[in-house]
Amino acid sequence: MQQMIQGRMMHGAADAPKAAKTAADAGDAPEFTGAYVEAMDAMHGPMMEGVMADDPDTAFVRGMIPHHQGAIDMARIVQQHGDDPQTKAWAEQIIAAQEREIVEMEAWLKEKARLEAIDFGQTGGTVWSADEGGSSISAIDLSSGTVTTTPIPVAPHNVDLTPDGRFLLAVGTPASGDHGDGHDHAGGDTAGLLVMLHPRDLSKPAATVEVGAHPAHVVADRQGRAFVSLSASDEVAIVDLARGAVTARIGTGAYPHGLRLSPDETELYVANVEDGSVSVIDTAHLTEAARIPVGAAPVQVGFTPDGGRVYVSLRNENRVAVIDTATREVTGRIEVGPNPIQMIATPDGRQVYVANQGTEAAPNDTVSVIDTATGDVARTLKTGPGAHGVSVSADGAFVFVTNIADDSVSVIDVARQEVVGSVPVGDRPNGIVHGPSN
Repeated sequence: MQQMIQGRMMHGAADAPKAAKTAADAGDAPEFTGAYVEAMDAMHGPMMEGVMADDPDTAFVRGMIPHHQGAIDMARIVQQHGDDPQTKAWAEQIIAAQEREIVEMEAWLKEKARLEAIDFGQTGGTVWSADEGGSSISAIDLSSGTVTTTPIPVAPHNVDLTPDGRFLLAVGTPASGDHGDGHDHAGGDTAGLLVMLHPRDLSKPAATVEVGAHPAHVVADRQGRAFVSLSASDEVAIVDLARGAVTARIGTGAYPHGLRLSPDETELYVANVEDGSVSVIDTAHLTEAARIPVGAAPVQVGFTPDGGRVYVSLRNENRVAVIDTATREVTGRIEVGPNPIQMIATPDGRQVYVANQGTEAAPNDTVSVIDTATGDVARTLKTGPGAHGVSVSADGAFVFVTNIADDSVSVIDVARQEVVGSVPVGDRPNGIVHGPSN
């Protein structure tokens, strides 16, 4: 096929440059003509090779790079041999523009190669990261190997997919300004928003719901409700997604942040950063059923699949607390890396992955892997700087970690227990969620 296409394209097109080159070689053409012919000859082969790539986007970029280089070479020839000020001005503009685009395209190819190098096997679906610094969402398609970053109306700190897959939910303050490390939530009393996005096309118009000041995290249940922690008002807002309205508010401890539903959705556990506690919300009666002291600066919680235990990151202790959900008591604390933030258990319940973010001045780049049977850290894996958010694929094969100081997502192969790649995403990614293919 390649030979056929090349033959059809080059048979006629090559006649003119070959004739010009023959004339130039024989001394029948000016020096600049020979230079132009040589520039075109140098361009055609790499262009043809580039457009034969299997992926249409890659083929375009690989074909355009030598095309741009050819334009640069021709512009330099007219700068050397021409005498019209206008052609020299155009040449200068062309060189500047094409060199810039070549740098951008080469960077794009490197980023794409990083993702293509990861073998996801049978694991499909999409991973979405909340790019708080860029007021955007990045969608990583595991099947096609593409990353699409789309602006949204908020600087999202967290994302979640509704159980039915209809909406991708994001929470944050209206898009503007500097959002720091994602835990200060500065911005006065500006009303925060819950944004309801179309998972397969984030560019479609999104519905928004005002929920309150400083929304931190969001989770959704099978009844069509979203639960949003509001750090500024020490409460959780309940949103009816069908109506697009807040229907109730539940008081919590001081500065509620990360929250997750129990596997049976009867309880919601909320980490309260400033009073060192976890609120237990009865989701049927929408009341706080208990408040459990856990330690210094709890940031996020994570259930085991059977609902029997909850793991709580204690940011200021470099530890994770373990809660027995039957007794609602802390049964242990596990030493992890510096400033642990998010965590998640694998679907088989054997491991809990904890992202250790470190500080703004000294970002950490590790994930602690807790063996739930022994209660010990079985392995520490190296990710990117500022490890923050954690999600796991539906089949339990991969864990995904946002790196807030590296604008990337690290991919961990669970079976191999190693980081197998890194995917570039938007600015300062925080929350992250994986969803299966439609």
